[in-house]
Amino acid sequence: MISNNISLILMVTGAVTMLPILQFLFTAQFLNALNKIAIRDEAGLFFARHWGMLAFVMGGLLFYAASHPEARMAIIGAALIEKAALVMMIALHWNRPFAKGFAVTALFDGACCVIFALYLTGAA
Repeated sequence: MISNNISLILMVTGAVTMLPILQFLFTAQFLNALNKIAIRDEAGLFFARHWGMLAFVMGGLLFYAASHPEARMAIIGAALIEKAALVMMIALHWNRPFAKGFAVTALFDGACCVIFALYLTGAA
């Protein structure tokens, strides 16, 4: 089922993954509204803004892979690693006050990891 619908899956997961462009554009406001995080440190805002752009680019690559089968394996593999690392980081810090703001992110990225791993292994 995943293999038959991979283009649609990549378009949807890519579009959602691109949403942190809002974090790049409106860093402090986005972090506060979505994750309940208030960063006032200039360096922290700098890195949060950069992460927003990186997530946007990863989402764009997933969207690109929807219509470019020759690039899918590499892009999905990279996205799987990135998303698994983020889920792991959230899980390892779950007892910290800021981590609860990442619950939706962890659920979405965790689901993406399962779908992408099934696709890459040919299990679906």
